[in-house]
Amino acid sequence: MTKIWTDKIIDQWKIDEIKLSHPSTIEAISETEKILDFHFPSDFKELYLKIDGFVEWDWTPNMFSIWPLARIVEEYNRESDNTFIIFADYLINAHHLGFVKGQNGVFKNSGTTPELIADTFSDVMTLINSNADILY
Repeated sequence: MTKIWTDKIIDQWKIDEIKLSHPSTIEAISETEKILDFHFPSDFKELYLKIDGFVEWDWTPNMFSIWPLARIVEEYNRESDNTFIIFADYLINAHHLGFVKGQNGVFKNSGTTPELIADTFSDVMTLINSNADILY
């Protein structure tokens, strides 16, 4: 049996001993979308229905932290620019990964103009686990 992409990602995080949150629910994802006035792509929802980000700002060996929905909303409410939806950070907010409202793909934001780094959320999760140069 071939593992789906989410299982491969989560298996690696378990090997790396990352503290993973319990799964989210479709209701929690929908409520978050309403708050953000943004619809997450299906692959984002697919992963979040298995894990709701990392616990207590835990991070991958290459220092990326995947945020739970509550933190996504909390940080969104703090930002003055609500066009960038952050779901992960590198090195405790050195830069962020997220979505740009009205645009397809996933972007890296280092405080200037967000830069497209992948076409899909699942691609970014694979890039994080493979420590790809484009992330930095």
